[in-house]
Amino acid sequence: MSVLVVQAHPVSDSLNAALLERVVAGLTAAGSDHAVHRLCQGERPTSADLEGIDDVVLVYPTWWGGQPASLLEWLQDMLATQALGGVRRLVAVTSLGSSQLLNTVQGEWGRAHLSGLVLQACAHDATFEWLPLYKVDRQSQDAIDAHLRDVEERFAGRRAPKVTRPLWQRPYGRRPPAAV
Repeated sequence: MSVLVVQAHPVSDSLNAALLERVVAGLTAAGSDHAVHRLCQGERPTSADLEGIDDVVLVYPTWWGGQPASLLEWLQDMLATQALGGVRRLVAVTSLGSSQLLNTVQGEWGRAHLSGLVLQACAHDATFEWLPLYKVDRQSQDAIDAHLRDVEERFAGRRAPKVTRPLWQRPYGRRPPAAV
């Protein structure tokens, strides 16, 4: 399995950096072939970098309900070049300041964007996984450590993934137009 990991966070000494380390540790333990690109350090993967990639893992903080601008810009470029067409699994590893309830009420724009528009640009049978840490600034160190372990175990294959159906497959989501 070939995996492209894309991180969007400007600080190398942060929770997001720890999440990235755990993703990479899990992929290494699973024996996955992977490459890491840090958008905020100028490591911007191109459409050529996505050739032969099965999984794309996005590691980023959710700021004010959405993704960082560097990640949005990269995703927009990949959508414009249709480079995600071979991706079979899209995973988001993110942290959020507000609660899951508040994010749900607000529509979880970042999650909806990835599981909707971006997932539609992936392979027809692609899946989406959402690995959030809500209320990050109010979590105890034990809870943060447990989340970091959980992320590593999921990528190492020791825990079942949290697979989310695309929005158009959910009864409350938008559906693609009917075939004529």
